[in-house]
Amino acid sequence: MKSTKKLLLLILLSALLLRLLLLFIDTQPLRSDSLTYHQIALSILSGEYTIEGRTTALVVPGYPIFLAGIYSLFGDGQFGVRLVQSFLDVLTCYLFFLVCRKFFDEKYSLIALSVFAFFPSNALYTQSVLTESLFGLFAMLVFLNVLRGSFDNRILLTGILFGAAILVRSSFSIAVLLIPLYIFIFKQQLFDSISIIKPAINSLLFIIGLIIILSPWMIRNKQVMGAFTLATQGGSTLWEGNNPQATGTWNKQVADANVLFNDPDEVGREKEFRKQAVEFILNNPVRFIELGFRKLGYLFSSERMTLLYFMDSPAGMTSSQVYKTVNPLYMAVVNIPYFIVMLAGAWGLLMPFRHKFFVVGFISAWMITMFVFVAVPRYHYVLIPFFVIAAINLLQRGLGSITTLPLRSKLAGLVFTIFLLGVWISEFYLLYFRTV
Repeated sequence: MKSTKKLLLLILLSALLLRLLLLFIDTQPLRSDSLTYHQIALSILSGEYTIEGRTTALVVPGYPIFLAGIYSLFGDGQFGVRLVQSFLDVLTCYLFFLVCRKFFDEKYSLIALSVFAFFPSNALYTQSVLTESLFGLFAMLVFLNVLRGSFDNRILLTGILFGAAILVRSSFSIAVLLIPLYIFIFKQQLFDSISIIKPAINSLLFIIGLIIILSPWMIRNKQVMGAFTLATQGGSTLWEGNNPQATGTWNKQVADANVLFNDPDEVGREKEFRKQAVEFILNNPVRFIELGFRKLGYLFSSERMTLLYFMDSPAGMTSSQVYKTVNPLYMAVVNIPYFIVMLAGAWGLLMPFRHKFFVVGFISAWMITMFVFVAVPRYHYVLIPFFVIAAINLLQRGLGSITTLPLRSKLAGLVFTIFLLGVWISEFYLLYFRTV
């Protein structure tokens, strides 16, 4: 026990030291999502919630409020954000260790923690003005809470934590369905009864917890924006993934050409984008499915956005052209651990382990969200803790355990492995060998 505590402390302190050393990485000017969060955070400090002087509900308020709090203490530079996120991410690492104790013994929990704590993109995202680190903390709190057994005494808290995670990243919303689904499917084990009364009550309490957190923001949006909405970017995000020029990921050229993005009426704009996207999906079901698999390809593609965040983006250069200039050593250090964890995790997910419902459920919910909306490579950050757990499950059982899997599981693992390798090989082939 003492040795476990010492190793745990050593890993966490080393992880913190790594993140503090990363504070010396040169920062780039804020752009894209980072700039949006920054501008809204500055408006919060002046008592508003605006962007470019207009009242907004473009994004959920969790991360801008977090930034505003840091700015009030450290000023509006990036250093304070990176410093606070470094400490919070180490807290997330500790919570991840507690999560792993629900799956493994101390030895393999410490191995899983080491992989997670020193996973390159996890550490690097602490140095970005993006939602990843803060969302990772709340998502881990949710995950730990749902693994602690009986829901009776904590179901309201689960709803509150889920609501907090959604206020940081609204795309997490579909995962709320997992909780009532789990309660009803496993009601016999949870409540020692086949009655639906307790499951219904617990599901209601979970929803109440969500409402407690989400309702103030949604009521505000009804009053000032005219609609009960979490974020008015939902419609445009759906359209970006489902339109005649869609590629599966965010396409700046197509977005810039659509004058609807300039409409100051956010609610009306969202409705029109959603209408166009739904019409496209209904009229082009085969194309929708094709785009869905393209989106999954982008979701599982390399860690390019982790590296691109810290790269200068000269005018006229595409992201691929900038990515091509990255030092191959940096590219390898960031990407190889990701490739190993995803491949090992793909097979580990097929093997038996405790609490498999939530691991597979959270992964499936996220993949469904990306399949329907739009995907970019950094969105796979959400999946990393689940794939680390699955990878350690494979490590614990040994590679030889693959041979004991049922044929259908072997086929599923083979198909997904080919899919991942195909995505990565084609990505780097196009990056280095495309002549056009």
